[in-house]
Amino acid sequence: MEHDQLVDPGVARIMSSYLTCEVATISRSGTPVAWPVSGVWRPADQTFVLSTSIGFAQKALNVRRDPRVALLFSDPTGSGLDLSVPDRPGQVLLQGEGESPDEIVTSFARNADLWQRISSAQPSSRALSTGGLVRRLLDVYYMRLIISVTPVVVTTRPALPAPRGPLSVPAMPGLPAPVARELGSFTSGVLARLDDDGRPTLERVVPVAADGGLLVPGVDAKPGPASLLFHRHDEQLAGNRSFVVLGELTVSDGGASEGGVSDGGLVFRPERVVEGVRTAGLLTPFRFVRGLRARAQAYLDRRGLERPTVAWEELDAIHAAVDAAR
Repeated sequence: MEHDQLVDPGVARIMSSYLTCEVATISRSGTPVAWPVSGVWRPADQTFVLSTSIGFAQKALNVRRDPRVALLFSDPTGSGLDLSVPDRPGQVLLQGEGESPDEIVTSFARNADLWQRISSAQPSSRALSTGGLVRRLLDVYYMRLIISVTPVVVTTRPALPAPRGPLSVPAMPGLPAPVARELGSFTSGVLARLDDDGRPTLERVVPVAADGGLLVPGVDAKPGPASLLFHRHDEQLAGNRSFVVLGELTVSDGGASEGGVSDGGLVFRPERVVEGVRTAGLLTPFRFVRGLRARAQAYLDRRGLERPTVAWEELDAIHAAVDAAR
């Protein structure tokens, strides 16, 4: 349903309960690409605010070039919400306009509500700011770009039915065997595409191997560039894993799906995989830090900027306030 009052209090409560949402921005090539984020809804301003490190700047750069943005709240893990309550939507889609000033923010007090939310929802995040050595290595993580999204259209949807089981997808062009195997640890993904009005939109889907690609049942859309996000986290925003498959939505020729059922719907044809976050593995922290620092330094160098100083004392104060409120 669409709301005359764009975000009513009931919808705002759902958005504020979910630990993450999926945010879709439009890449330079015109493909909507989604990644999981955490943020806060500011009812007084009617905006949803999130941030990203200069080491993961692409979302902000996309918004500066093309302000069309979509947010989907579709993963209730850790929300504490009972989605069996009658008439309670399980998903909220916000489509709107984004803004990301060309400013690196290293003050936490300026967005205290956002950092309080992250500190409370993700206790493990404190490991990124504990101790002198860690702060020297990971100061770039806290050099943030702020993205504010003002909704234009708000749509609520029911939650997906309980999963029948893990995804089962074979390797195919654009989807290497290791990635296809890893899809077996997910039960759904999030499709990012453009709607009929040219806005990015998002749908949680259960893709099925069919017609040499991935059939996305229940999606009423036109062919065009698209992407599939797969991500997960636990009740405390740990155990994160995410990656995106870029590709194209095409009309199926009616070939049989994995279950032997013919379907003339839309088929997503993978082209390449973009790695996101992986918190498992012995070498993962080293690779994360090395890649983050290199990308952050490149961001600074391209703009001729000096390395800013992070206001650690403000973050310490926010952590203390969160602890005192428990």
